Amino acid sequence: MTQTLYRKYRPQAFGEVVGQDHIKVTLENEIKLGRLTHAYLFCGMRGVGKTTMARLLAKAVNCESRKPGEAEPCNKCVTCQAINEGRSFDLIEIDAASNRRIDDIRELRDNIPHGPARSHYKVVIIDEVHMLTAEAFNALLKTLEEPPAHVIFVLATTEVHKLPETIVSRCQRFDFRRLTPADLVRRLITLSQAEGVKVEQSVLEEIARLAGGSSRDAESYLGKLLSLGEKKITTAQAHLVLPHSDVKVALSFVRHLILRQAGEAVALLNNFLDEGGELGYFYKQVLELMRQLLLIKLGGQLGSQDKAKEGDEVFASLTELSGELTQGRLQSMLETWLALEKTWQQSEVYQLPLELGAVAICQEGFAVVPGSTGSNNDQAVGRTSQAKESHSRLSVAASRASPTPLVNLASSQVSLEEIAKRWPEVVAKLRDFNHSLSFILSIAKPTKLEGNTLTIGFQYKLHQERVQDPKVRQVVEQALAQILSVEMSIHGVLEEGSDHNRGDFLSSVLSTFSGRLLE
Repeated sequence: MTQTLYRKYRPQAFGEVVGQDHIKVTLENEIKLGRLTHAYLFCGMRGVGKTTMARLLAKAVNCESRKPGEAEPCNKCVTCQAINEGRSFDLIEIDAASNRRIDDIRELRDNIPHGPARSHYKVVIIDEVHMLTAEAFNALLKTLEEPPAHVIFVLATTEVHKLPETIVSRCQRFDFRRLTPADLVRRLITLSQAEGVKVEQSVLEEIARLAGGSSRDAESYLGKLLSLGEKKITTAQAHLVLPHSDVKVALSFVRHLILRQAGEAVALLNNFLDEGGELGYFYKQVLELMRQLLLIKLGGQLGSQDKAKEGDEVFASLTELSGELTQGRLQSMLETWLALEKTWQQSEVYQLPLELGAVAICQEGFAVVPGSTGSNNDQAVGRTSQAKESHSRLSVAASRASPTPLVNLASSQVSLEEIAKRWPEVVAKLRDFNHSLSFILSIAKPTKLEGNTLTIGFQYKLHQERVQDPKVRQVVEQALAQILSVEMSIHGVLEEGSDHNRGDFLSSVLSTFSGRLLE
């Protein structure tokens, strides 16, 4: 069986690790000086070297031939070879995603008091540690508080926010960064040369963009190219294997959305798919461009990695387009596009949700101008202030009394099934007052009816918080009352498996400006 590149060429020394210099230098100094910590916490996105660095640490502290004042493992002694070949009794690796129960941690806790088989230290690596149950964390905490002198823990996670503070505070934390496109290209050149294959520079740069900062993803893409069996990989050959992507196409799509050209946006999307484009990557590109627009709108510039990734031409276009947007409308665009992530993957006509999302974005914030003529959007509708219009409509809706006599929910025959059946009517009712709100509720669903309270499940925390706003909640409750002729209150919850903290920075920024449409 052929090994994948990221396993075949996994770095065997600190000097071979690309990027993460801020972590390498610290660990090397600790090893040289013998000032090791009993527990390390490695945080960062997938494929940036957390497990690799953990194994290097295990080799370095146990290397039989390492000289004083040095940090690199020799990779020749019995201990180093055993770790390289995955047969060391003194290196314990646990995948917390599949060994997350308290019994698994208890078994580990019972075994680690025994000394290492032949090394100086017994090193325990727990990958995806955030997957442990609360009981398992409690069992692990006791061991971290009073660890045996011969044990070193390395906890690795992609979601550090899910770890209890009691665990984090007992570890020396290292945050792994996304690799820059330049770092990834250098790594890809090294691997392609080792495989005896010449890959065009433009192809390597394309892979670096696709990888999004992950070395493992970049090496996986390169492996697909090498499977072609060619000694020279050209751009034309690469397009046979790599996801078809073009940031300029995504930029044109975003421009159509901003200029409210729904027809052009939908046509561009379908042309892209007809030419073999990958919908998933296109979605991510559009989302990333919107994120960059937000950064420009907030601070006037992008980070160095964002600029390097997209190039000066794209950056200049984004800067120009940011002038066409208000902060409130940009938030609305992001909310709508974020909400599409799961829906398009479940649709039989898989581009349809993105088409509907494009139309929704283009229609947001328009008011019909009486007496206007012409087919063009700008002739048929007039621009209004999004914040003022939404606030006005919601205020009117909140203060408007329902003309239908209402009965108490407890004494009515309305069931959860009836509410779910008529939910589209509620969504349509709300569209008269606020298109963005109706879109949010169109992808939410009633999940429980208890007493006088209807529970609504949301996929995104941002949407849950939006509807929990007292003014918005009152509008939704009145829409329900008008459709069902019953009094009820609503309560929003996040569905199981939903994105509780979608996009760390992005969510925090959007939360800061949530409700802007109501101001």
